[in-house]
Amino acid sequence: MEWVQRMTATVDYIEGHLADDIMYDEVAKIACCSMHQFGRVFSYIVGISLAEYIRRRRLTLGIRITEQ
Repeated sequence: MEWVQRMTATVDYIEGHLADDIMYDEVAKIACCSMHQFGRVFSYIVGISLAEYIRRRRLTLGIRITEQ
């Protein structure tokens, strides 16, 4: 599985679990790599850290919910 497919699978997992506790080691397992390696590749591809990505997505989701 190449990195783009791995990142797609992890982002799909994150998006489906935004309301839950997201374990970084579980996300790394989905990407078939170590947490350290995943963090580096994720930051390189997405442009922000995994923690920042999750934080921003949760904030966006919260804003959408409160606007309804």
